[in-house]
Amino acid sequence: MASPLRLGAYALGGLLAVKLLAGLVGLDTLSDRLLLGPATAEEAEGPDTPAETPDPAALPELLAAIAAEREALDARTAALDAREAEIALARATVLKQNEELTRLRTDVEALLEQARSTEEADISRLVRIYEAMKPSEAATILQDSDLELTVLVLAAMAERNAGPIMAAMSPVRASAVSRILLERSRLPGDQVPVVVPVN
Repeated sequence: MASPLRLGAYALGGLLAVKLLAGLVGLDTLSDRLLLGPATAEEAEGPDTPAETPDPAALPELLAAIAAEREALDARTAALDAREAEIALARATVLKQNEELTRLRTDVEALLEQARSTEEADISRLVRIYEAMKPSEAATILQDSDLELTVLVLAAMAERNAGPIMAAMSPVRASAVSRILLERSRLPGDQVPVVVPVN
């Protein structure tokens, strides 16, 4: 059993510890710590802390800042709306130009096809004309014709008809036609320019 003196020392040490703790935490009375709460309703409300109210002198500045921010937002919104309208106009212009380009491409392709068909029909007609002639007569005409025309006509002819005509031509002309016909069958990168000597 503990002695009364020792018990008193324990009680005094405990009291001092509570007082020290109360001083550190900032409690005014020991009853707040021991009762685990405020002793009265007034203490429960705590010290009077007035609600923060804005300074009346700062209110106009605050309103001016809000108005300026609203104006800036309105200006930015107007600028974004104008930019959006510009983009929509540009998009409509591009779409219209694309439609126009598509129409033009279709027209050009149709014209090229028509020109190709006309050229093929003209070459076929020339081939039939030269095939109807005697080989020596056709060779005499093609000998003095444009080299490109001679090549086109002879390339479109059947071999059995083109052979006698080329045989009736001069060797230089027949050689030039043969070289051009050979080069036409090669790929563009492999082609070599044909130089035809002029008599």
